[in-house]
Order: sequence, then C-alpha cells, then structure tokens
Amino acid sequence: MTVLASVSLATFLVTSLAATQFRSQPLPPSNRLARDEALRQSVNQLEDQNRALKARNQGLQAQVKAGEDESANRSSAVQQVKAQLDDQRVIAGLTALHGPGITITLHDGADPNDPADKSLGWTIHYQDLQDIVNVLWASGAEAIAVNGQRVGPNTAFHYAGVNILVNTASRLVGPYTMSVLGNPSNLANGLADPDQLAELKSRNRIYRLGFSWLRSTRLSVPAYDATFLVKYAQPLG
Repeated sequence: MTVLASVSLATFLVTSLAATQFRSQPLPPSNRLARDEALRQSVNQLEDQNRALKARNQGLQAQVKAGEDESANRSSAVQQVKAQLDDQRVIAGLTALHGPGITITLHDGADPNDPADKSLGWTIHYQDLQDIVNVLWASGAEAIAVNGQRVGPNTAFHYAGVNILVNTASRLVGPYTMSVLGNPSNLANGLADPDQLAELKSRNRIYRLGFSWLRSTRLSVPAYDATFLVKYAQPLG
C-alpha cells in the first residue's frame, strides 16, 4: 500500500508538472493565426486602457482648470476689496503718509497789557486751527497733522483750559506746527487768499501773532490713532 501510494503520488506530480510547462510555453510559431489573434486582443485591451486613461486625465485637467479659475476669481475679488479698503483707510486717516506739501507755524503774539482788551487776540484759539484746516481742505489738502496729531474726518478742536484739545483726548500746547500734504502751490495760494482767514491775518498784524508757512518737497504725517466716536449715526438698511 505504501509503494502504491508513492507511485500514484509520483505519477500525479509528473502529470501536473507537464501540464504546467505546457501552459507556460508560448504558442508554436506554426500557429500564426492564434498568435496574431492573441496579439490583436492585447493591443485592443491596451488601446482601451489608454483611451480610458486619456479621458480620466482630461477630466482631471478640467477640474484643475476650474479650480484655478475659481481661485483666480477669488483672488481678484479679494484684491479689489483690499484696494477699496486701503483707499478708505487713507481717507479715514488710518495710514501714515508722506509727500510734498507745506509746514505752517502758529504761535501767540505780544500781550498788549491793555485791561480794556478782553479779546485775547494775541493768543492762538482753537477756532484758528479749525479755520485753517477748513481752508486747507478746500485748497486740496490730502492729509493734515497738528503737533503730530492726525486730523481725521471727525476731528474737532476744543478748549482744554489754557490748551487746545484735539481728537477728544490729545492736548496741544503752542507753538503749533501743522504738516500738510498736497500741492504746495495750491495750499499756499489758499492760505494767502485775502478773502480767507482775514481775522487771523488782522491779529497777526496787530499783535505780531505768528502765522507763516513754508513749502516742502517731502513731509510726513502719522496715522490717526484716536478712537472714532459715533453717537447718532446708524447703519443703513
């Protein structure tokens, strides 16, 4: 029984090996029709796979292009919003600026020591600063600072004892220096206009009150650093 089993096992192994070798051998050269058919099928399969890969590649490229276009549109929109925001920051005075302009100097004049003179005309009043600022805006000023304090859209001047209060929190002490950016000729012409600042110019002559300006090719003004206090305005809509 052991010998018979061994012979049977050996016969099975030889038969299996022969079958395996037969399947692994290529088609004989004489069988050209079968070989050509096998090659044709392989080529067709490869072409089908190639077309499928090309279609997938085109689909992926279309998705990438769509993503790039969307990203570009978003980037362009973001850049436009940023540019508008930067413009508004300049208008609001939140950006430090430099450029040509004029420097204005103001200081108190000589006290006449006249008890009858109650006007204090020899001193610089907060109204003087307001009047000058208004003339400058009308003359094309692009940015103004008084003693290093940026004048913004809601800047107001008030008395604070013997000093002048600006931007609700900063006390200004004379002499006063105003740095003004803009076309120097237009700014100077606005200040020199005889119809402008007539009362201040009269006090300049009577009390030797200081009021002068110089043109400059390069000045700097700081950014507005006070708070924006809005009491009555409400958002629209």
